[in-house]
Amino acid sequence: MTTERDPQTRLVLSWLREDLHENADRVLVNALDEVDATPQRRSGWPAWRPNQMNLYAKLLAGAAGVLVVAFVGYQLLPRSGGPGGQSTIAPSPTTPALIARGTFNFVEGEIELIASRAGDGVTGTMTMSHTTGNFTVDWKCTRTTQDGVILLAGDVTESASPYAPKGEREVLALKRGTPVLAGLDNEGREGSGLTRAATCEELLEQVIDPATHSYVAGPLGLEPIGAGSVEFGP
Repeated sequence: MTTERDPQTRLVLSWLREDLHENADRVLVNALDEVDATPQRRSGWPAWRPNQMNLYAKLLAGAAGVLVVAFVGYQLLPRSGGPGGQSTIAPSPTTPALIARGTFNFVEGEIELIASRAGDGVTGTMTMSHTTGNFTVDWKCTRTTQDGVILLAGDVTESASPYAPKGEREVLALKRGTPVLAGLDNEGREGSGLTRAATCEELLEQVIDPATHSYVAGPLGLEPIGAGSVEFGP
């Protein structure tokens, strides 16, 4: 009668009792080690022994086949975090880089400004509070000239000012220094040297000297800002 004392039986039962979630390759290695370590029987076994051994051989062959399939399947299972089990970090959204922000007095009014780079574009607004009427600009493009003037241009979205009609484009020029210098111009403003442009970028081309790549000041020129301050990005 076959008992668990037989090495082959214990080997098969051990495999059957393995936790289904255990690493399959470790189970296979342990099984092969036990087979190698089992002493071989001498000849002269009873006549019924070969049939019993054939049964064990079939069981072991079947167990080994299942282990191989399980091992291959385990290796093909999706790993959390990408290839090699390494965690994959989702790219974080690009943080807009500051161009300039601040609140300051300019040409008998007050400007509140925020502008940041976002990829190849620019985001932000400017609100001009003036005795002749307030207006708001949404920034659409930016350039920095060779002489260090930061140019911002965008659409006038709200306006009560005759100097910056809604639907026109406004240009703001800023230059670092103590004090900071600023300039304003509008493509629809009377006395302005700007003509209406098809795009925001084309409008900026009108205030850049093609020979020197420096800023061509509008009718107000570059004037020191009044009370307040401007913070520039890197």
